[in-house]
Amino acid sequence: MAEGKPSIAKLVKELVETKPAVKECMSAGVVNYSALARVFTEELTRRGHPTSLGAVKMALIRLGEELRGRRVKFEESIRSVIAGTVVSLQSDLSVITAEKSVVLRNLAELSNKMQNARFFQLTQGVETFVIALSSEDEGAVRRILGNGVVEVIDGQAAIVLISPDSIVEKPGIVAFITSVLASNGINITQVISCHRDTILVVDRRDAPRAYQLLEDIILRMRQ
Repeated sequence: MAEGKPSIAKLVKELVETKPAVKECMSAGVVNYSALARVFTEELTRRGHPTSLGAVKMALIRLGEELRGRRVKFEESIRSVIAGTVVSLQSDLSVITAEKSVVLRNLAELSNKMQNARFFQLTQGVETFVIALSSEDEGAVRRILGNGVVEVIDGQAAIVLISPDSIVEKPGIVAFITSVLASNGINITQVISCHRDTILVVDRRDAPRAYQLLEDIILRMRQ
């Protein structure tokens, strides 16, 4: 290997890191390494790193073994938290993005609306606030905010996960949960984390599948 030239193993690893879906499949041990090696060999050649199919396949197999080992250790470390999590579904929600100054100016009125709402989550960003709320309260909140409303997304639902206190000390749990949904093609409109609660806002059409996926994982972790 010429001095300064990256190894095939390093190039393959870097390529896998840019492809989360591929990485997830390798971690789960559900990938055709011969087919993947052909794709990667072509891509590396296009990027100016010509190599052999055999070298790429061997690098992928070794990396896959490493990723599976990490996954097993990681799942063991978070098993108790996931197993102790309770999941529920809140349907018929809307997500309103509004200017920060307008929300702050009307915070008292919004707080009154929040107290009686079926669902109401307020998240502060740098320049805006995002309000995820029950659809029946959308009209009233839009009237309060007036021209300060930046965007409204209707037809949403929330997957609500309530975990044991130990979730605060266990890194990677939210990433694990969101990766499950992402790898199944489910887009998350908003993620809200508050102490033991993790709230994932998704499109209403994806909500039943998202709920089922997360419930299946929780039940599997309890076994």
